[in-house]
Amino acid sequence: MLYRTFPKTVIAVVLAAGALGVGTPVLAAGASGPLVAHKAFYEMEMGDKVQNSHIVSVMGRSVFAMERDCTGWRSVEDYMLQFVVENGGADRVLSHFESWEADSGDKYSFDILEESSFEGRKDFGGFVQLDTDSTGEAVFTMTPDTVVDLPTDTVFPVQHVRRILAKAEAGEKMMSATVFSGAEPDSALMRTSTVVGGWRDAPGDGLGQLGEDGYWQINVAYFKPAATTSEPEYVIKFEMQRNGLVRGYEIDYGDFSIEASLTAAEPVEIQSCS
Repeated sequence: MLYRTFPKTVIAVVLAAGALGVGTPVLAAGASGPLVAHKAFYEMEMGDKVQNSHIVSVMGRSVFAMERDCTGWRSVEDYMLQFVVENGGADRVLSHFESWEADSGDKYSFDILEESSFEGRKDFGGFVQLDTDSTGEAVFTMTPDTVVDLPTDTVFPVQHVRRILAKAEAGEKMMSATVFSGAEPDSALMRTSTVVGGWRDAPGDGLGQLGEDGYWQINVAYFKPAATTSEPEYVIKFEMQRNGLVRGYEIDYGDFSIEASLTAAEPVEIQSCS
């Protein structure tokens, strides 16, 4: 991809891509931790860039929805990004990503529809069934179908987020994990290194019942499993409340970054489970 791989399910991928919960008063039945059903809206723009970056500006929007069913979480993320390059040209990416993750942590499925002005249309999905040691195979329903082996202790996005929040609550600062979030076969599985910063006091003005008195600064670096250098593919920096609400995030590619700011968040109705 001209602009490298934009992380699928950005909110849930640590989120991301996909599954940070926005804190509402009632937890979903059967859920553990602070994750709850929600919809969040983000505005995206150019962040920092190095002098020789060919990207001049970035603008876009993202809508992320997290829905609870009786046995897991369904997430949907739609985003539009427009890149302006140094010669004055512009490229656009439109993406729709859906995923479902079982509470048991051993099942995951995803579907991707993406259209861009430089790579055309992509439409495929996939599914994973992990074994008891968290190994397994990811099957991509492409032409032809593709299979990717997953190593021991592979986790999916919701489980990854819960682990990060638990570390933060316990005062621990570092965590590593191998995360499968779904994307093209060569970028769906990533090694991650997470650093949890200190709690920052900052009232959530304008967030109503979703607001809290501050957030953690959480940085997650993403590496391809076969990488031989210490340079990550990208780093996502989150401002995350205790209830999981992300007030903003930045995706840092090294030569430029994309910043996203939360503009609105609302609860999603939870289905009744017997």
